[in-house]
Amino acid sequence: EKIVEDYVRAQRLRNIKNAAVVIIDNKTQRVISYVGSSNFSDTTDGGQVNGANAVRQPGSTLKPLLYAMCFDEGFLTPKAVMTDVAVNYEGYAPENYDKKFNGYITTEYALEHSLNIPAVKSLKLLGHDKLIQKLSLCNFKQIQKDQRKLGLSMILGGCGTTLEELTGLFAAFANNGVYMAPSYLQGDTIRQKKVVISPAANYLLNEILSKVN
Repeated sequence: EKIVEDYVRAQRLRNIKNAAVVIIDNKTQRVISYVGSSNFSDTTDGGQVNGANAVRQPGSTLKPLLYAMCFDEGFLTPKAVMTDVAVNYEGYAPENYDKKFNGYITTEYALEHSLNIPAVKSLKLLGHDKLIQKLSLCNFKQIQKDQRKLGLSMILGGCGTTLEELTGLFAAFANNGVYMAPSYLQGDTIRQKKVVISPAANYLLNEILSKVN
């Protein structure tokens, strides 16, 4: 709680006034630290809103899973070349954060730099239904509810997730691609393991992510 409070204090000049943290022990999947806000008594910036459980846009945090699934399907490899150019899918024209295009790039470059257009192209290749099914397997509740409404924009944050769900998903990347629901209770032993991505895809994904500063 002290670390989170100090972090937010240092970020106020950037207009960041709150934060939430979930820490999972990757070996046991047990939640060892859970902070819903930086100051429970702060009435001006939602101090009593549990930010770890609140449904919010996930931004680019689903891109690693997408690319790993594309590796498993044989659609992409880390060194596969794709084009980062303007696209339009029936009126939906995604843009990169910096509004620029990078031309020919590799998959690993797209993920390392969190490019938006290659991610949307990759989801189009995979099919957004497959991504929805995989996230539903990992207990993403809002995505389960909204699955009929979701489209290509979900890979850029156009869906609802929680920090609890995302932390559980990323813990799978530390466990050879095997997902197990985070444990919040001592003695919680009834938890099913689910294969999210193959060990090979997981290895390739971690090789890429380990280069990101």
